[in-house]
Amino acid sequence: MKVNFLITIALCVQFLNATFIIKAHENQPQPYEWAIVGAGLAGITALAVLIESGIKPSSIVWIDPEFNVGRVGKYYRNVPGNVQASRLILYVNNCPYFKDICSSSLNALYNNYDLDEFQPLHVIADPLIDFTAYLCNKVVSIKDTITELKRINDYWALEGTEQGIIHAQKVILAIGGHPKRLDYDIPEIPLDDALDRERLANNLSPDDYVAIFGSMHSAILVLKFLSQTSVKQIVNFYKNPYFYGVPGLEGAAAAWAEKVLEQNPPHNLIRVLNTPENRENILPLCTKVIYAIGYEPNKILVNGTSDVTFDEHTGIIDHNVYGIGIAFPPTGIFYGQKIAKNGLHTYLAYAKKFIPQWIANEKCYVNKPQEQLYDCENQELPWI
Repeated sequence: MKVNFLITIALCVQFLNATFIIKAHENQPQPYEWAIVGAGLAGITALAVLIESGIKPSSIVWIDPEFNVGRVGKYYRNVPGNVQASRLILYVNNCPYFKDICSSSLNALYNNYDLDEFQPLHVIADPLIDFTAYLCNKVVSIKDTITELKRINDYWALEGTEQGIIHAQKVILAIGGHPKRLDYDIPEIPLDDALDRERLANNLSPDDYVAIFGSMHSAILVLKFLSQTSVKQIVNFYKNPYFYGVPGLEGAAAAWAEKVLEQNPPHNLIRVLNTPENRENILPLCTKVIYAIGYEPNKILVNGTSDVTFDEHTGIIDHNVYGIGIAFPPTGIFYGQKIAKNGLHTYLAYAKKFIPQWIANEKCYVNKPQEQLYDCENQELPWI
């Protein structure tokens, strides 16, 4: 009798556990087919190409904390552009999904600006903000910061800081990057501030002795802005010489380097090789430092690790997880240096090449033959 009673209790426990599991499964939200994390240049591009490739907008969740074209929209609106305004027009013409979107900012670009000139980045960012608003109304858009992805059975759980867990079968990470930093014990002016002439000036005083590390486009722009202030001394630590043309100096940075830095440099500006001896002799004199040494990916955990590997030849990070943009760029060799390829046209070419492959086995995408979507010939991706 006692044995039968124990068996009955065990069966009841099993039944309750099974019921709990069923209810938990029923309450779990249906996963989206696709999630795109990030709404900067790469995220906007990836979403447009994904929809153009036939993925149903209602099956896509787009996640970003601001939906403001990333760092370009937030920090770099006043930065002189390094590509002509006509490159945005070419981008729109080459991205079919954007052709029929009404953008007042794009119309203003046509009517009010010389398309062959290098314009401030807000001229590029404002039409992309219009595109972002249009896309947000087409898909499920959620304002949040995703911190971690975990694989659960046949889908991914995306953990946010505001909305909790979002589930998706496939994920595109366009998470962007932030300026790299060194760790010298000198008060730092963040690069995001240094690239804005007004914010830079607000961080300086006439007695400042400013060190700037770097030698490419951002560094030369900051040198230009610093030379227009009344600081006591500017010293540029560099490892490699700058060069002109894509992916080197363009626009205002190139013009200033050629006409001023090379021919008539400011009296309070010196450039020195970034060697231990020079750092030891000069850095103790410096009162401020700016690091213009490139960008590194924003952090995200994938299955418990931040050491995220990325195959630039396929875009694959993990099973059904893909990367695009400044955090996961293709690279090229230029003047013997391995350099990341970034920019609207690079992201568009990359998305056109790989997104049809990423969705090839997806059941919901077949609106038109894949071979008719894009011309994906095996050519070098552009530099900009």
